[in-house]
Amino acid sequence: MTESSAYLVVGGDSFVGGSVVEALRRRGHRALASTRRRETVDANRVFLDFETPEAFRSPADVKYAYLIAAATNYDRCETDPMARVINVDLIPRTVASLLEQGLHVTFISTNSVFGGERPWPHEDDPHAPGIAYAQQKSDGEAVVLAAADRLGARGRLNITRLTKIMNATVSPVPGWVAAWKRGEAVEPFEDLVFAPISVNFVGEALATLGEKRLSGNLHLSGAENVSYVAFAHALAARLGVDKALIKPTTSLAKGIHIAFKPRFSGLGMTRTTQLSGVEPQPLDRLIDDLVADLRS
Repeated sequence: MTESSAYLVVGGDSFVGGSVVEALRRRGHRALASTRRRETVDANRVFLDFETPEAFRSPADVKYAYLIAAATNYDRCETDPMARVINVDLIPRTVASLLEQGLHVTFISTNSVFGGERPWPHEDDPHAPGIAYAQQKSDGEAVVLAAADRLGARGRLNITRLTKIMNATVSPVPGWVAAWKRGEAVEPFEDLVFAPISVNFVGEALATLGEKRLSGNLHLSGAENVSYVAFAHALAARLGVDKALIKPTTSLAKGIHIAFKPRFSGLGMTRTTQLSGVEPQPLDRLIDDLVADLRS
C-alpha cells in the first residue's frame, strides 16, 4: 500500500542503499536517495553532504530515513583520522539532525562491534570491538544513542547491525567464477569465517523494518557461520562446477593479513525476528540470490 509519507536513503547510491531504494519502490513507497553531487539532484534525489557544515533540512514529506553512509575500508579506518571523524562525528550528527526534525531513523552498524569471539551475540549484548572500524562504529552508536536520549527520541531510532553483504560483484565471487570458467582451481581460506547475506535480502529486510517503525537494536544476519571453503563448495555445487576446482588453503599459509578475522561472524536475531518476522538468511537462499544475479 502506498503511503503519503516518503523515505530518505542517505547513501542511496551505495551498494546497500540502492537495494533499499529499489525494495521500497517495489512496495509502492516514495523513496528518495541522497547525493553529494549537486548536478544529479532531481525529483528523486536530494543533496546532502555530511562533510560540510551546511545544515540539512529533510523534505517535508519524508518521515523515515536510513543512514547507510560510512567510512568502511578497514585500512583507511586504521590510518586516516578523517575516517573516525566521518563515523563518530559527522554521520551521527546527521542522525541527530534528522531525529530533531521528527523523523524515524535507521542507523546502520556492523557485526564487527562484537569482536567475533562470541557465537550469535544478541541485539543488546555488550560490544568488544577489536579493530579501528569496529571501534568507530561502536563509538558512533554511543553518540547516536546519546543524541536520541537528549531529544527524547529513542522510540524513533533503531540501530541495525549487518553481517557480510554479497552479490555477484563482491569478492571473491567474480574471481572464482572467472577461474572456474577457465577450468582453473580457486583457493578459498579455511580460516576465514563469515555469515553472508545477499544485498537483495538486506534491501527487503530494511524496507520491512522501516515499514514497521521499529526501535532499539536490530540484527540482519546469515543463518550459518561458514568458512570460505564451505561457501565455495556451496556455490560450485549450484553452478555445476567440479569440486576438484576447489583447493582449500589458509590465510596463514598464503601470508595474507586479514584485519577482521572473527571466530564467529553471525548475529543473533531473536528480538529482530520477534518484532519484524524477518529471519536469518539460510546459506542456500544466499546462493539462490547469487546465482540469479550471475545469470542476469
